[in-house]
Amino acid sequence: MQNIFSRQTPYNDEYGTCAETRVTLRIYPGTLSPHEVTGRLGIAPSQMNLVGEVHRNSLGRERVAKVNGWFLSSEGSVQSLDVRRHLDWLLARLLPKAEQLFELQNRADVRMAVNCAWYSRSGHGGPTLWPEQMRHLADLNLECTFDIYFLPDDDE
Repeated sequence: MQNIFSRQTPYNDEYGTCAETRVTLRIYPGTLSPHEVTGRLGIAPSQMNLVGEVHRNSLGRERVAKVNGWFLSSEGSVQSLDVRRHLDWLLARLLPKAEQLFELQNRADVRMAVNCAWYSRSGHGGPTLWPEQMRHLADLNLECTFDIYFLPDDDE
């Protein structure tokens, strides 16, 4: 058992320097249907893209999906500004599906990674990961990317 008492940054659901955060497992299954990914993992995605499908955003702009995509996001499921809580939520769903993830990863045309979106409230004091999250990501052979956004000051 790991000692977490020495940690410099304990969990903080009100992470003061964060305005918003979420994590998403992004699977681009190549020629495999996103519905097949759902069947293999036994997990319903937050969103799927099918090649040729038209998507309309909140501004009314349309785009046509050029690749198949399967996405599982913590958005709307985790009410915390600490990205670790979001990763914990995602990892709890993925760890029991490790063999199925490995089978998908062994297909030459499949690409997958975890993406963390993090919106800075103040331009400093960014997100933190613990060794446990990093170990589980490594155990699942998942790279982790960060999209970090800086929001304008309220007084501008």
